[in-house]
Amino acid sequence: MNQAERIWWGKLSFSLPGALITYLMQTYMGLSELSSFLMGVVIYLLFSNIISRMMGVEGYKGLKIGVGAYFFTWITTWIILYTYLRL
Repeated sequence: MNQAERIWWGKLSFSLPGALITYLMQTYMGLSELSSFLMGVVIYLLFSNIISRMMGVEGYKGLKIGVGAYFFTWITTWIILYTYLRL
């Protein structure tokens, strides 16, 4: 696998724990939906920067790789968790 593919799969796999973190912060810390959404965006930006540096890819290019996969998986998982696990 080349670097772009590793970054893409890394972002896809990190979207699941990101959704769990977002769900827990919204449910147990009482954050609003907008604050939880912004927390997910911050998680993406931080992880994107870290993985881009690890793979030796320019920051802006690393930011664009896998953005759709991350956000689609993260938002879908977050909605499913919030819908089915909300007490």
